[in-house]
Amino acid sequence: MLNPTNQTELTHADAVEISKTWILLLISGLISVIVGIVILRVNWTKDDLALVVAILFILRGLFRAIVRPIDGSGRGWNVFVGALEVAVGIAFLVWSGPTLLVLAIFIGAWVVVTGIFDFVGGVANRHNTSLWWLFAIFGVIEVILGIILLNNPEGTLALIVLLVGIWSIVVGVLQIVVSFEVKHLPKMVK
Repeated sequence: MLNPTNQTELTHADAVEISKTWILLLISGLISVIVGIVILRVNWTKDDLALVVAILFILRGLFRAIVRPIDGSGRGWNVFVGALEVAVGIAFLVWSGPTLLVLAIFIGAWVVVTGIFDFVGGVANRHNTSLWWLFAIFGVIEVILGIILLNNPEGTLALIVLLVGIWSIVVGVLQIVVSFEVKHLPKMVK
């Protein structure tokens, strides 16, 4: 949602264009929250959890690739990260029955990487969005969750379910909050 390498100021024309995609951010956020709640409430097998996580990654990747970054930078960064998320989701689908260890390491690494980019993107774009601090905080939370997974990849399925569920909810809440800022972005940028 933010390009961590962006150094440009957001223009009003960019804000108008970006605001047209606010509903996609809202839908993506709602899906992430709902999936996170479902992940936390269901008694999962490893294969079922891998399937749900695969679908979540594919959906989030598609939404990310479609939505323009809220900092006004080009779509290239979102398309790249979205394509990576889709690829991760497809890997979970076609790689039937990854071990719990592989699943935990893969998810943990992905959450750490996205957390770093969310943190850096938030700080780098503090002049473009009033919610930059929210990206930074959520980035730190993502890094912590990812490190917990990476430090205990042999952990039980219950730990993986808990951390993936929390991560999905955290990301979803961020997307929901940001979607409403995006909706009103043209009013904030002169």
